[in-house]
Amino acid sequence: MNGTRTLKLACLALATALLGGGAWLAQRGLKQLAWERQQFAQLQQGLESARSLVPEVQRREQLVRSIKDVSQQVERMGFDPSQWGERRLRRAVAPATRVEAAQLLGELGRGGAGQIFVADVFEIGAVSPEASLFQPPLPGDQGLLLGVTGTLHFQTASVSSSPKVTP
Repeated sequence: MNGTRTLKLACLALATALLGGGAWLAQRGLKQLAWERQQFAQLQQGLESARSLVPEVQRREQLVRSIKDVSQQVERMGFDPSQWGERRLRRAVAPATRVEAAQLLGELGRGGAGQIFVADVFEIGAVSPEASLFQPPLPGDQGLLLGVTGTLHFQTASVSSSPKVTP
């Protein structure tokens, strides 16, 4: 009877040890599952972040291609960037008479081959609600609001021959 009892106790001890080992493995597996789920969530978030950046990357790639195309065109036309300078111009939006506005716009556009103005911001509007930019001024006209911001590119050295233009 003692032998049977010892065998039963040994089987019970073995079953308890196996149950404890199984519980430990299950707990370890649950911790591993929680960690992997957290990693998966972080990777999903990183993937969504990367996907949201794709349009910006494509836009920048297109910009680089455009810059290369323009650079090749400039080279084909014979322009030498070292012979050009640039100056930022800014006229804050402020009242101006129509004569002043016409004079400023004429000066910006009159550069010819040796000067190019590239406007970043250009604002013009009539001060009076009844006034129009496209009609002769009415009596009592209060003038215009005019503002411009941009870059004036100008030649720093005279070019002996005109640039060659090839398509």
